[in-house]
Amino acid sequence: DTALEICPPSGGTVLLADELPAALVVSSPELGRALADRVLGPLLRLEAADREVLLDTLTTWLDCDGSAQRAGERLYCHRNTVLNRLRRCEQLTGRSLARPADVVEISLALTARQVLHD
Repeated sequence: DTALEICPPSGGTVLLADELPAALVVSSPELGRALADRVLGPLLRLEAADREVLLDTLTTWLDCDGSAQRAGERLYCHRNTVLNRLRRCEQLTGRSLARPADVVEISLALTARQVLHD
């Protein structure tokens, strides 16, 4: 049941063992929503264009293992643009991307937003 809940809306196959953070979030959706609101709330309240750029940048940077250079290549912008956006995310959320515990919270909050379709 949990694996079905974390399947993307577009369909596909999901192995639960490969998606444990998402499984953790969907196993307690109310906590997942609370985490997403607490961590990402200031970003989510931005105008749509700003919000999506910053959330996309965060997600891409995490997908690129924290490499601003690779994130910039994926986002078709300079690495300094990525770094500036990440600094803005840090300022808005009050979290540091240099602090592992904060990165875990941000990553789980982004996962919650994605799998809970909020």
